[in-house]
Amino acid sequence: MFFILSKVLAFTIKPVVWLLALLAYALLTKHPRRSRRAIIVALLLLLLMSNRWISNQVFRVWEPETITADQITEPYDIGIVLGGYSNFYIEPGHDRHNLSERGNRLTNALELYFSGKIKKILLSGGSGRLLQDGPSEAEMVFALLERWGVPESDIILEPDSKNTWENAEFTNNIIQTRHPGASCLLITSAWHLPRAQACFQKAGLNATPFAVDYISEANRWDFDLLLMPDKLGLYKWELLIKEWIGLLAYQMQGYN
Repeated sequence: MFFILSKVLAFTIKPVVWLLALLAYALLTKHPRRSRRAIIVALLLLLLMSNRWISNQVFRVWEPETITADQITEPYDIGIVLGGYSNFYIEPGHDRHNLSERGNRLTNALELYFSGKIKKILLSGGSGRLLQDGPSEAEMVFALLERWGVPESDIILEPDSKNTWENAEFTNNIIQTRHPGASCLLITSAWHLPRAQACFQKAGLNATPFAVDYISEANRWDFDLLLMPDKLGLYKWELLIKEWIGLLAYQMQGYN
């Protein structure tokens, strides 16, 4: 029920929905003053959320700094890769594996593996869809890694989780049962790491965080960053707002 509710409520936290609601109200209301106010608020919201400098400062504060690959002197037994980096709707897809904008979760994990920083890769991720209509992401990526030269013995599957809490709970069960005492590296997007790390700690698995897929950039004072609207601005804010609300919801559920 929590999973279904989270998917339904996700619609209401999209900034584009807020903008459309304000514009629809401005169009439908019979009060000219309220209509003007709604349009002004919509424009201010759009200006705020499309400004790259503002969003960059917020992400720089939110996204944590973690250990980097060059600082790993002793290889970790297991690198835990959280799912959500595949796009199964891109066509053609029958002859290839299409990555989403979060693809660095997988590619950076492979860099760590092939450079000897992690010994095994644990793929954690079932389906984030309401209806499971095929193999889980972990199962499909398992086959992909084999094609890329990773031996089966170095791949661990957790194919059932549907959210971050289940990632942590199910992965912890696998580690404690099959690999007790293993040193683990938790690999996920930087903007998602605070919630993920809290869940893994709550589940009882003390994994070293390794942030990838950063959205924040180095500060620079140029025209594009300061004044040019960012076409991805609403998407970036949607990610961040979803994380904040998700963190609050998980706290209410006792997941972190």
